[in-house]
Amino acid sequence: MAESAKKIAKDIMKTEVVKVGPETPVKEVAKLMLACDISGFPVVDDQGKVIGVVTELDLMRNQIAPNEPSIWSTIWGMDAERMKKYQDARRKYMAKTAGEVMTSPALTVDVAESLERVANIMFNKQIKRLFVTDGDKLAGVISRSAFTKLMLEMEK
Repeated sequence: MAESAKKIAKDIMKTEVVKVGPETPVKEVAKLMLACDISGFPVVDDQGKVIGVVTELDLMRNQIAPNEPSIWSTIWGMDAERMKKYQDARRKYMAKTAGEVMTSPALTVDVAESLERVANIMFNKQIKRLFVTDGDKLAGVISRSAFTKLMLEMEK
C-alpha cells in the first residue's frame, strides 16, 4: 500500500451516496437495498450528519426475535454486556424505522484521512463500507471494492 499511502479518503470515495433518514420505514429501507443492490446505507439527519448505519444484518435482526433471558438470568442477573446485547436485539426486532433499527454511531472518517488508516479501520472492524465526512456532513462512501479498483489502477 506504499503508493496508496499518499492518497486520502477523498481520492477514492464515491460521492453519490444513497442515504435514508431516521424516519424512513424499515420496509422502505429493505426495498431500497434491493433496488440499489446495496447492503447498507447511512442514516442522516436533516443537516446531513451521519447518525447511524442500517445494514442487511440490521434488517435480519428486525425479523428474528431475540432469545429471552433464562429464568436463572432473570433471578441472578445478567452481566452488563449480555444485557446490552439483548436490549439491542430487542430494540432492532421491534423497530419500525431506520432510526430505530440502525447501528449507532456509524464509523466515519474525514475526507483527509489516509487510505492506510481507512483500510486498517475497515479490516480491523470487518466492515464493508466506511462513510466519509467533511466536517459533520456526509461527503461520500468508501467500500471494499474501492481498494480493489485502486490496486488495479496502480498496476497500470
